[in-house]
Amino acid sequence: MNALRLAARHSKSYPKIIGKPATGSRFYSTTSRLCPSCSSPLTTALPTCTKCYHIQPLPRDTSYYDIFDLSKTQNAFKIDTKDLRQRFLQAQRICHPDAWSVRGEKERLVAEEQSSLLNEAYKTLLSPVTRAQYILTQEGYPPSETDKLTDPELLMEIMEAREQLEEAETPPMVDEIRSGNIERLKEVYAEIEELIERKEWKQASDAVVKLKYLEGIESAAKAKLETLL
Repeated sequence: MNALRLAARHSKSYPKIIGKPATGSRFYSTTSRLCPSCSSPLTTALPTCTKCYHIQPLPRDTSYYDIFDLSKTQNAFKIDTKDLRQRFLQAQRICHPDAWSVRGEKERLVAEEQSSLLNEAYKTLLSPVTRAQYILTQEGYPPSETDKLTDPELLMEIMEAREQLEEAETPPMVDEIRSGNIERLKEVYAEIEELIERKEWKQASDAVVKLKYLEGIESAAKAKLETLL
């Protein structure tokens, strides 16, 4: 197996970005937590009130972090995904289009837009790869389809793992490959977290490329297990 075949299996999906890349950290814009119509406290960061049934579009430069009202002090890469899901479900209940359809066509369309944006934001922040890509894009380092793995040692490990998965004949053989790959994933997660903490964006961008290849092995291993079980 050569590097071209490996690259062909490499995911090329990138997160959709709202607004323009920033020159500084801009994950947490200031949004009012009072309804702009009746001044009642809002239960989420969405400009959507269940008391007076006011709903309005989010500004296009609203960050995905601000949508879920995530902490302003934590490392942007470090997210509690269980907490993220709870915030997502709470926000979706409030802006679900079906709940607003009886309020009028305009309100339903705004709710659809909010719901779609919530889904995109949740999907992006849930995955470590797309979360890191989103952070880097906001800092002026967007991912590119030409990004390549430059670590020859890791590239060899990836190629060998691919070949081992193709030759694996039992679930324990696949589990052994996964075990080693999961340890490497943990190392790269920690590396990216530290680089983002230090705002070393170029190095973080390189680390994300490594992460994509390693997650590709994890996906391939899961697919292989399905064929053996």
